[in-house]
Amino acid sequence: MQLQEMAREYRSNTALLELRLKQLQTARRHAGQNEVQYRLKSRINCLQAMINENRKTAFVLEHYYDKGGNAHENRKVV
Repeated sequence: MQLQEMAREYRSNTALLELRLKQLQTARRHAGQNEVQYRLKSRINCLQAMINENRKTAFVLEHYYDKGGNAHENRKVV
């Protein structure tokens, strides 16, 4: 598998995680009990971290061979 293919896989997995994140956010808004809201918020936070890492990894894979060495490491990930 080439780096561009791996990057596409990360991007598609990110889309799935974002879908699940929206589902959990909706469930949290409709949850009545504070305990349920708290647990959903914890899951949401975990998913947000995973989404950010996937985006960063996809970006690094997409730009691995760009000129400038590790300059992409400090650029903002979209």
